Amino acid sequence: MIVDSGDLLNEDEVIPATIEQSARMKAEHMMELQKVIGFDAVNVGEFDLALGIGYLKELAQKTEVPLISANIVDAGGAAIFPRYVIRNVAGKNVGIIGLIGDTGDIPNKVKEITNGEASVSDVVAAATSAVEELKGKVDYIIALTHQQANRDYVIARRVNGIDLVVGGHDKQRTESPIGVDDKSFIVRAGEKGQYLGMFEVDLGAGKSSVTHELVPLGDSIADDAKIKAMISAYNDKVFEMYSGGGETGVNPASNAVLQNEKCGTCHANHLAKWKATDHAKAYNTLFDKAKNYDPTCLACHTVRFEQPGGFNMKEQPMSLVHVQCESCHGDAKDHLASLKPVPTPRPTIDVCAKCHTSDRNPNLVKDAKIFMDKIKHQ
Repeated sequence: MIVDSGDLLNEDEVIPATIEQSARMKAEHMMELQKVIGFDAVNVGEFDLALGIGYLKELAQKTEVPLISANIVDAGGAAIFPRYVIRNVAGKNVGIIGLIGDTGDIPNKVKEITNGEASVSDVVAAATSAVEELKGKVDYIIALTHQQANRDYVIARRVNGIDLVVGGHDKQRTESPIGVDDKSFIVRAGEKGQYLGMFEVDLGAGKSSVTHELVPLGDSIADDAKIKAMISAYNDKVFEMYSGGGETGVNPASNAVLQNEKCGTCHANHLAKWKATDHAKAYNTLFDKAKNYDPTCLACHTVRFEQPGGFNMKEQPMSLVHVQCESCHGDAKDHLASLKPVPTPRPTIDVCAKCHTSDRNPNLVKDAKIFMDKIKHQ
């Protein structure tokens, strides 16, 4: 069986109108990939909802990949998505329940993202109700959870009948399955598809007879030819959507006059140091990988993506490619016009962490001085 705990289709709280079409196309493409791979169920996360509830339902129906959630409910308290699915594996019936956290900022995010169309009901009550319906129908029950890791213990302990909790949302991963009260296990596989969690249970030997492995999905894993072709087709569609008929093989940034050339009038030394950094060619790395029209990538490889006066998908202003001064210091419009202070005169490592996320730079905060020294220009 193959399952996912949520936020698989989208990772942004707000999808700007200028990239909504490509965001939805990417989600549809991912669902088609999941169909080919053979996903049995996908839990709905709060960021998935930014694509639109109706659109998610259409995708699930079109691709036949179940999007499930027992406690994302409408104004009347009814579940918006199927609460669970039942799969037959090796002659055994397995129930899979979808759950989203009802604590922290998740409930508020769900309401905000859906403009009040959806809310989060009590997770323990929803899980208990689903388990009661599954009793007598299945041999094993899996709960896909999207919440803080410590809340998985609440589900495992308080809901009798759940055998396995597959958690997500807070990016943690478990090297070994965590046993809870000799009745269930908790596993987590991290984020962004870096690892595949392999959990095996031998029901013939008892539900506690398990093995578990986290498989890193790095370069040592060979590409699947069919999946690779589908990804290439997606990249081609994105290029067609935003290129405006531009030529392939020609880097549109190659002869662009960059915005921060204006900064060089007064900060010539700073600009010269910047030109020696990787930031000064950040957009080129996207072009080399044919990802220069992918909004997800452009968000970190251009200046103030989809913010007022920043790089936007509609116009594709080449003067705002790469990681320039305004990427770290903020909108310099008033500074350039009347020498008013820039919004962030001395950026901290927190600014870097918005793009240099923990999966890409796990030691960023610990080695903050080392990283900051690479771009220091004062």
